[in-house]
Amino acid sequence: MDPTTLMILIAAGLVVLMILFWIMGTYNRMVDLRNEVENQYQNLETQVGVKDQKVALVEQTDLAQLGLESEIYDKIVEARKLFAQAKSSGNRSALSKASGLMDSVLPSALAFAESNPQLTSHNVLVAGLEEGVHAISKMASEVEEYNQSAKNYNTFTEMFPAVIVARMFGFKRADLFDQYSDEQVAHMFDRRADLGSFVESKRSEADIKTEQLKDEIEAIEAEAELLEAKARLKALKEQAGE
Repeated sequence: MDPTTLMILIAAGLVVLMILFWIMGTYNRMVDLRNEVENQYQNLETQVGVKDQKVALVEQTDLAQLGLESEIYDKIVEARKLFAQAKSSGNRSALSKASGLMDSVLPSALAFAESNPQLTSHNVLVAGLEEGVHAISKMASEVEEYNQSAKNYNTFTEMFPAVIVARMFGFKRADLFDQYSDEQVAHMFDRRADLGSFVESKRSEADIKTEQLKDEIEAIEAEAELLEAKARLKALKEQAGE
């Protein structure tokens, strides 16, 4: 074989190898970025799941029969349906919409529960809804981290020449999650404006009776222990006298 031809073949082979190594490196980098997006999305789904559990308390208590606005109740039902759909299908648009609906109704449901201390399991309901409201605040940081991961992934897959590898292997653009502005988050957690004062909720009569019974039981137990101790002391004195 002609030495020149051999050199050309070797050079061509090296170029091909370099291209293959570049494709492998680019592909692996895209997989890494995509996995980071997926991990962040799972965190979002977990937080929306927490809110879903808390709004479920409203359905279980059936606050609609006690005067809760039907519009709020309808939003809760719709939000829970969207969350179930998003969880089963991975529809991120549905998850985002479900999260937004929950965020809009949780403060109102909490305010309603706080203003009705006669509700069955009132303290449990209020505590659960408070946890749901605070999940909104926690999720704000999760959304920011997810969106940043999605932006990093989208930027890398859309840059030339990496976009060639992205199209070759079917890497799709990641959807961003709806994000609250700092002003919206601050206003959402202005307790006096939106939720009323977060003072200790009024206790129902059932709660008061339960606490009174607990106090009586503790008093009786303490008295029984005292009597038992006196009996032991008397027995010890009698033994010492013998």
